[in-house]
Amino acid sequence: MSSRRIVTAVAIVLSLFSIIYVGVQAAGLLQSGYTTETVYQMSVSQSVSVQGVFVREEVPIPIDSAGRVVSPLYSVGTKVAVNTELGSIYDDMSAVRAQYRAQNIQTTASALERAQEAVTSTDVIRPETLNGQIADSMAQLVAMRDSRDLSGLSEIRGQLTEAMAKRAIVVDGVEGYSERIAALKNDLSELESLASSQTQTFTSTAAGYFVDHVDGYEETMTKEYLDTLSASELRDWLAGYSGYNGSQSAVKIVTNHRWIFAASVDEEQMRLLSNIDSVLLNFPGVEENVKTSIISTEREEETGLYKVEFEGDLVSEPLLSSRVLTAEIDIRTYTGIRIPKGAIRFQDGQKGVYVQNGSKIHFRYIDQIYETTDYVLSRPYYEGELGAEEYVKLYDTVVVGGKGLYDEKLVQ
Repeated sequence: MSSRRIVTAVAIVLSLFSIIYVGVQAAGLLQSGYTTETVYQMSVSQSVSVQGVFVREEVPIPIDSAGRVVSPLYSVGTKVAVNTELGSIYDDMSAVRAQYRAQNIQTTASALERAQEAVTSTDVIRPETLNGQIADSMAQLVAMRDSRDLSGLSEIRGQLTEAMAKRAIVVDGVEGYSERIAALKNDLSELESLASSQTQTFTSTAAGYFVDHVDGYEETMTKEYLDTLSASELRDWLAGYSGYNGSQSAVKIVTNHRWIFAASVDEEQMRLLSNIDSVLLNFPGVEENVKTSIISTEREEETGLYKVEFEGDLVSEPLLSSRVLTAEIDIRTYTGIRIPKGAIRFQDGQKGVYVQNGSKIHFRYIDQIYETTDYVLSRPYYEGELGAEEYVKLYDTVVVGGKGLYDEKLVQ
């Protein structure tokens, strides 16, 4: 037999062998069947829900508000100095309305005076500049409406009035506002006289953060009192708390931005908090998670309960207007590659998955960092990282169901 015939025969045999091998593999694949799934990154937060009480350094300021109308000048949480005028107390709503009208008239008169002075100066005032100022003021008013924060309304209203008044002089030929200003000031004098005869003011006796009401616990739920409570006594106090009852018989100043949130937790909750110095607290009505430090843990031997004190420094209206809240404590967050439990296999006693790569599947290890009944999280490994080729990676296609799986098996 010639060498050419031998080569041809060998080639035919090899071809037949390849066809048979692929056929056997395909038959095995069809017989066992398998499904795949692309794996993605996932974050899981481990949390504990607790009820606690806020303990702050608070100075109440009594005001004579019985049967009268209290009108604070500042929103809750505004920082004020000592001896700052905090607001007014009116005999009735007519005095309040007179005061508000007086403020609006003063704003308008001042804006018209500024506009009149500006156009009589030597400065060049361009209509396009005024149009831009008017548009900016309108946009700020819309933003204030959408955010429901009207704290700067008077200032923006004054800016808009001034810009429109200047434009009326420069573009429309209005001669001035002297008569209008005089009439406004006459109305202002009458309204201020009416309002002042029915008005009292109140001022701060300490520096700190203003709160427009009290809840009755300012002088009882103190750090000194908290230190006397055991974990079970604190739990009983919280259970007997009747709810937040804000009163305008006084306002108050919170003199320190730092506060304590004290809670009573059981053994299991404390186990999750052990060996942790700081945690995030998620309070209802507060958009951001609040970073706190665990400054004290005290165990009660008889009950196994712990009194835990968290210290935070966020100044926020929802927190300042609360005494008792339920908080979600974010213990820790795990971020990894989500691996379905059905995909997990073992090779030489080590946990891993089969990953499809082209026409073959390969066994890749799992570096488990978190587990549930449905899935585990594996630490992400990235290209170029030492040992990365041996571990499952983000966006790998893993086999979640099938039989007869082994490393480097041909699958297609």
